[in-house]
Amino acid sequence: MLRVSRKCYWDKSFMLGHAKLITLAVLSNKPLHGYGIIKEIKNRSHNCCSVTVGTIYPILKVLESEGLIKSEKITAKGREKIVYKITAKGEKVLAEGLKRWIDFTEGARKLLMADTKNERQ
Repeated sequence: MLRVSRKCYWDKSFMLGHAKLITLAVLSNKPLHGYGIIKEIKNRSHNCCSVTVGTIYPILKVLESEGLIKSEKITAKGREKIVYKITAKGEKVLAEGLKRWIDFTEGARKLLMADTKNERQ
């Protein structure tokens, strides 16, 4: 589960469903291993978002099965790691997801910030 660091009622529902998009966005910059993705999500969100080890690997498995990322075994400092890289298909899906995210957040902002006092009269 993707988590936000400040605990409140809405945290899980805000992050639910966005883990794939966030993971693709992180991998669009450079290939990373699982722990690198976890660290990058935390860093890029300024510690607002975090993802657990128990969540990131199932997400990566789904993204790979959908052809949005690919994995490669590498050896670094004598240790074998699996590094994940976004595919061309993943880049297209990310671009569409970002467009939809922008449309959604703009619509939600208008809805949530509407002057409801005047509308009730």
